[in-house]
Amino acid sequence: MRKFVCHKNIIIRFIGLYLMGLLIFIAAWYLSFYLFPEGLMRDTSLASKLAGSDISVSIGKELTRIFIVNLIMSTVIVLFNLSFRVNKIPLGYLIPPIWFLLYGLILGSNSFTFAMAERIAPSLSVLGRSGLYELAAYTLITVSTYNISRFEIKALFKTNPEKINKPVVLRRQQYIALILALIILFVSNIKETLMIYNQT
Repeated sequence: MRKFVCHKNIIIRFIGLYLMGLLIFIAAWYLSFYLFPEGLMRDTSLASKLAGSDISVSIGKELTRIFIVNLIMSTVIVLFNLSFRVNKIPLGYLIPPIWFLLYGLILGSNSFTFAMAERIAPSLSVLGRSGLYELAAYTLITVSTYNISRFEIKALFKTNPEKINKPVVLRRQQYIALILALIILFVSNIKETLMIYNQT
């Protein structure tokens, strides 16, 4: 898996990390749908805590709030990538798999801040929701900033962090991917906003 998520080609990096996340998500969805009591995971994610539980008075304000929260979450990924990497894998690479896991657990147990009328059984119906598209955007941001780490640990628990003196250079494809990620994020946030207003 490492050869895919650290591949020179950004598309292969994205596919590798996203497919790994999807497998984690599906397993978590099945687990929580069949074993977790409904609402168990409510308000356990950083995003839900940042967004709060009140709906804005207008769709525009709600969309702005959701998008700002998602930008903050995206910044967390970039900061993690910026900190250090272990054996060429940036720290930020840990975040999307964890968020895929959380999304699967939250979806299966219907633990959203604005709960659905009933749980969704594992099926392709999830493609009608915004979650996997937001996670695609996060994954794209992760692989687009894979080379910005300022420190490196060559062997975990064996070597000390070493400063990377090489200047950070983002290639054209990385800039394009970042712009695309923000577009996907914004469009998925529009979908999420509309879903919230249709549910309440």
